[in-house]
This record gives sequence, C-alpha cells and structure tokens, in this order.
Amino acid sequence: MPVSFRALRGALFASLLLVPVIATAQGTVPKFAYVDSRELLDKASGRADADAQWKKEAQVMQNEVTRMQDSLQVMIAAYQKVEAGLTPAVRETRQKGIGDKEQEFQTRTQALDLQAQQRQAALLQPIIEQIKVALEDIRKEEGLTAIFDVGSQGNPIVAIDKNLNITDKVLVKLRSMPAPMLNVPQAGKPAAPPAGPLAVPAGAAKPKIPPVR
Repeated sequence: MPVSFRALRGALFASLLLVPVIATAQGTVPKFAYVDSRELLDKASGRADADAQWKKEAQVMQNEVTRMQDSLQVMIAAYQKVEAGLTPAVRETRQKGIGDKEQEFQTRTQALDLQAQQRQAALLQPIIEQIKVALEDIRKEEGLTAIFDVGSQGNPIVAIDKNLNITDKVLVKLRSMPAPMLNVPQAGKPAAPPAGPLAVPAGAAKPKIPPVR
C-alpha cells in the first residue's frame, strides 16, 4: 500500500487559483502570472507532517484489511479440506457462509478506501487554505490581475514566459506564515469533521486492497 503523498492536483485545486480574468479599470493593462500548484503543495509548510500522519492512519486501516483477508482465507482453506466429504446441503451452507464473508470483506474495504481518501483530503485542507491566502497576498502585492496554474489537470497553456512564474515568491510567503494546524485526532477523540464539503484530491494515493485468492 503506498502511503506517501503523490503530486496532488485537479479537484482539490479547482477553487484555489484565480484563473478567470478579473475586470480591470478602463485603460489599465492586465497583469498576469502563474504558479505550479504541484510544487506549492509539495513544498508547503506542514506537508511532511500531513504525510507522516496520513501514513500512520492508513497503516491502521491496512492492518484491518489484512486481518479480515487472513480470516477469510482461513475460512476458505478449512472448507476446501473437507469439501469432498460434505453432503450437498452442508456444502451449500458452507459456501453461502464464505460468500457472505467475502461480501462483508468487500464492503468494509470499500468503506476504508473512502475513509482514507477523506482523511488525506482533511489533512491537506489547512495547507490548501494557507496556499490560497499566500496567493491572494502575492496577487495584491504584485498588482496582478490573475494567477494561472500550470500544474493543474486540463491546463490549457501550451507556452508561457517563464519570467511570469511566481511559484518561488509564493513559497517564500508561505514560509513566512505560521505552520498550518493539521486536523489530527487527540488521544481518545476522533478527528474533527471538516467544515464544509471536501474535494478528494485527484490522483491521491490510497490503500490498495489486495484481491482475495
């Protein structure tokens, strides 16, 4: 199971950058710049802590999946040893029990997959919010009309002046800000639910559930 963050982009960054052209006063020349959201998220303050926390939580989920899979395979192996000597009625009952157990396994692993994605998004959310603040601060300081993201999925830009790249400036701004407070559960308490809906990061790593053989 991969437990380190990959470059996250897409849905989570869809509302992050100022892509639409902002209306300017008559006679004012629009001024644009761009950033690479992949680099911002990779190097933002708090990223390593979020990575470590998600790795810890994802491992707990994977351990549960492993225990369930082991239990199921023990059940299947026990059935296979005695299958030839069973009556048709008993064989059918045992097979149904195995089928029910397999369905329970699949349902639980799907729920854990979703839970892992939601926790990853929740851990990243404070970092995303801080990046949004830094971008808006830089936009105002530089007098920019809009900031584009060349790291997002579906990026329409095919060529651009690299002198317009302000990724490093945004990173400097981020490093001057207090580290974001991650949504980490306290002892005996679950993690606080996020305020509002969370977009699941496109391409986010999640627990890979091995198939039952």
